[in-house]
Amino acid sequence: MTNSDNQMNVMCSVTHLNIPALAGVEYYQHPQTQFLYVKSGVLAVITKSGRYIIPACHGVIIPMNIRHELLAKTDVTLTAVYFTDAAFETNFNHAAVLNASPFFKALMEELLTLPTPEAQDEKHHHLITVFQDYLPTLIERDTFLPYPQDTRLAVIAEKLQKHPALKSDLTSWGKFVKVSARTLTRNFKKETGLTYSQWRQRLNVQVAVKHLAQGDDIASIASLLGYESSSAFIYMFRQQMGISPKQFLKSITV
Repeated sequence: MTNSDNQMNVMCSVTHLNIPALAGVEYYQHPQTQFLYVKSGVLAVITKSGRYIIPACHGVIIPMNIRHELLAKTDVTLTAVYFTDAAFETNFNHAAVLNASPFFKALMEELLTLPTPEAQDEKHHHLITVFQDYLPTLIERDTFLPYPQDTRLAVIAEKLQKHPALKSDLTSWGKFVKVSARTLTRNFKKETGLTYSQWRQRLNVQVAVKHLAQGDDIASIASLLGYESSSAFIYMFRQQMGISPKQFLKSITV
């Protein structure tokens, strides 16, 4: 098969969506790999294993046949791109959150001009191929929060998601769920791949991303998460995301 033949097989459908805050789509799955690009707002993609947070100017790859739920943490504007199985081959075999470059943002605007797959011609296939080739070059942001499956750990995780400023350690949690801190420590690492402290920091980043996108100031976010100072919060955020909160805000500017 020639390169031209391959290009003629590269087809996709593109949908533009507006989702109001706290609305979403209940668990579903697609037979195609899909890419959701968040133009504005903050979107949560929830799977059985955990939750991804996707802020503005970021996108998420969702491999085929993965059941997931969408929840808008704020008002969200997004573009959904669906590819045929044969056409869409990337380096991703798992869900991944990607930071869009300026060129990629422009590319997403061009994708919105695509006609239906049946009406796409060679020039459209060239555009889709550029998108497909460029996608793996984007910076991946680790905003995934793994969910523990053990019922005792799940209780702890749920409490912390509702009250992230809680300072309880695993000894205190052990008394609450009637199991030793040693068992909780071992099971937390086994089920999430993270220590309790690392998991809490990942949760804090998810909460912070939402509030930064809403325009809340750093001091109030630090207080909400139980940090004694803004500098301690900024240090944690930089350790987790590789950039400061101010740099992150620049990255989500449309």
